[in-house]
Amino acid sequence: MAYIDKQYYDNNYNGVPIADESTFNRLAERASDVIDQMTGYLLHGQEFTQFVQFIQEQVKKATAAQIEYMVTAGGEVAVHGGGSFSSVNIGNFSYSEGEGAKNLSRNEQRTSPAVIGYLRPTGLLYRGVNVP
Repeated sequence: MAYIDKQYYDNNYNGVPIADESTFNRLAERASDVIDQMTGYLLHGQEFTQFVQFIQEQVKKATAAQIEYMVTAGGEVAVHGGGSFSSVNIGNFSYSEGEGAKNLSRNEQRTSPAVIGYLRPTGLLYRGVNVP
């Protein structure tokens, strides 16, 4: 299940426009899968509304950032990392891949750095031992 809907993406996050609803839904599912993988499935199988509002909002922002990243990186091919393009043009936006991006692993290329920024303060990325 996707953590956000098109209304949140368009109205709250103000992401890069995605006209086709079915394309958005596919990308939202893939982005939510990436969030689940990054958080070690801590959210998966739990009632999302049980988490505090701050965590819910950060997860939604991270999901929207990942969707936007996939759109600007070439759509669903970005889910698997390592697209074969070196530049992207969307409307007035233009991006050219620099030398630094070529040194990233496929896994690093498939995830927006903003996702980590949104999830870091939630504790969902923590992989240590919890002691009561």
